[in-house]
Amino acid sequence: MQIATAERMSGLRSILFDMDGVIVDSMRQHAECWIRVFNDYGVRLSTEDIYMREGMSGIGSIIDIFRSKGQDIPSPDEMKRLQERKLELFERLPIAVYPGVDGMLEFLSGKGIVLGLVTGSLRRSVHHVLPESVQRRFASIVTVNDIKNGKPHPEPYLKALEEVGFPPEEALVIENAPLGITSAKLAGLRCFALTTTLEAERLTEADRIFSSHRELDVYFRDEF
Repeated sequence: MQIATAERMSGLRSILFDMDGVIVDSMRQHAECWIRVFNDYGVRLSTEDIYMREGMSGIGSIIDIFRSKGQDIPSPDEMKRLQERKLELFERLPIAVYPGVDGMLEFLSGKGIVLGLVTGSLRRSVHHVLPESVQRRFASIVTVNDIKNGKPHPEPYLKALEEVGFPPEEALVIENAPLGITSAKLAGLRCFALTTTLEAERLTEADRIFSSHRELDVYFRDEF
């Protein structure tokens, strides 16, 4: 379903952004690292295997992947070692903020919109991929370290709403993955999606789908 009415946007007070694939161009690197680590366990993965699980916690993804491939789930200690190996590989890679994102965030802040960041990544990953100047633009940053239930559970976005201090009807989510969209919708939020990692056909639960950051930025500048 597509919505774009000025009436629905007029009460907007806060925008909550996913991080990977929305703020930073990092999903290809995440996928490469996960594929490499799981290969050591004899598990063959595709890039889409990772993209479709985006938003899950690292441990949640590990469990879900082993189950989906019909393999025994490793011990908690072994899963932590697997996750740490993936993080070590990922943290060696340069990650860039998408072009135009900082200007879009600056524009929204200048219009009085309170910004939040809601990610399935660890807080250490936020510090790795986001420059301090970008981190400071967010009034709330919710990571997997701050919650018990990751996406697609609504808890991440409900916690962000609590921190920014607005009800769901006054907030909007920007996502790029099905699990994140589900999380937002279960929290009672409107959600726009970007096709940075998956085709629009995978994102149909979103209220509106954008093909690029530029298209999203133009939309906001027209609305505000």
